[in-house]
Amino acid sequence: MTTRATKIQAGASCRAASRLALAGLLLSLAGLPAGAVPQIESTYGGQSPWYTAELNALSVSGVAQYRGGMSTILNPAGLAGAAVPRLDLGLNASHHEEDRFQPLYDSFESLVDDVAIASNQNTWWGYGFAGALPLIAAPLPVSVGVSLADRYPFAYRFEEELRDPDVFSDPRDRILEERLYEVTGTLRQLSLGLGAGLFDWLDAGVSLHYAFGERTERKTVRDNALGDGDQSYDDQDDWDLSGTNLSIGLQAQPHQRVRLGLAYETRLTVDGDHASSAFAAGDSAATVLTGEESLRYPAYWRFGGAFYPRSDPRTVFSVDVIYADWSELEDSRWGADGDRPFLQEVWDVRLGLQHTFYNGTDLRFGFRRYDSYADPEGGNSVFGAGVGFPVLAGQLSVSLELNKLQSRLGHIFGYPEDFVAEATARVDDLHVRLGLGWKREF
Repeated sequence: MTTRATKIQAGASCRAASRLALAGLLLSLAGLPAGAVPQIESTYGGQSPWYTAELNALSVSGVAQYRGGMSTILNPAGLAGAAVPRLDLGLNASHHEEDRFQPLYDSFESLVDDVAIASNQNTWWGYGFAGALPLIAAPLPVSVGVSLADRYPFAYRFEEELRDPDVFSDPRDRILEERLYEVTGTLRQLSLGLGAGLFDWLDAGVSLHYAFGERTERKTVRDNALGDGDQSYDDQDDWDLSGTNLSIGLQAQPHQRVRLGLAYETRLTVDGDHASSAFAAGDSAATVLTGEESLRYPAYWRFGGAFYPRSDPRTVFSVDVIYADWSELEDSRWGADGDRPFLQEVWDVRLGLQHTFYNGTDLRFGFRRYDSYADPEGGNSVFGAGVGFPVLAGQLSVSLELNKLQSRLGHIFGYPEDFVAEATARVDDLHVRLGLGWKREF
């Protein structure tokens, strides 16, 4: 939906039934699209993917802890903490609202207020799962883990209607153009990791990541004012991507109530077939250009700590700091003399708190603050909360995340010369994500 203003706008049977239900759920999730991102992250992918309801309620902190099969992503050394087999399943719904504003001036060129020129709301779905399995027990514990999760989601959708500003037009407020800009697809990551306890106080691990997916970008204009000819067009880019990289990590316990973690993820290079098509009104067929293009993402350094205070029931504090230099990103589409977009280094701070009650219920809170790699003034604050309680011989978790972002961006579509328009618009993004997960240790 868009609007315009002014001149621009527990028994065995129970366990068996739960396994069948979960298997069916896992199969049904295979075709779901991934979560939404703001426009500035739709080119190279979102910075806040979803893993599980438990993790996201804790702001995805866990570099210094055991997080089941998801430790393959955060820190493979955490897999050494797998004492029994564990399975994690999750489903999430992401609701994204975007409002765009332009300044409104009076006849004396004085600012009156910001007026909304476009508003969009979209809901997307996503999923993830992971598993961990101990292979060798103490004195040298060795465990393996596997996970499938979003790595860089691209999904974004923008619609607007360009309406006639002439109050004497017939019909009044007629639609001159219908515009659509849509990006779909996700770069997902299938990870396989191995963790081992080298000493009582030191664990190490390594994981291999296979990233795969596609990105489709479509830009469409339907021209309804044909007095100057039909200006309609439909442009589309399709890109299949795949590649591999590694993560290595360490976890140490210098004190019985403190754990520390360090992980390094190598640069991910993905490439694949790229096709660009352009179809304009009057063309007999679309013009298609094909080739092979590649992306090389930055490396990641992850530092983490966990504190286990002397409390009963148990309370756990966790903090992670993640660094990635996005200015090193490489895109073959830029060419030797191509224009390079603004990209900057990113610091990402994550805080998590989990309190366990006597009945086995977990209460979780998280806070995350990270820089935007594409906006020098854009900073994201994500608030998370969740609860986990025993269900079906495991634990059912629910999470809720809230993220607000404000930025100034250029217009996706240009405006006619007789329209009064600033070069940029203020863009307010609101992202609400609800997660549902189930885990069980066998």
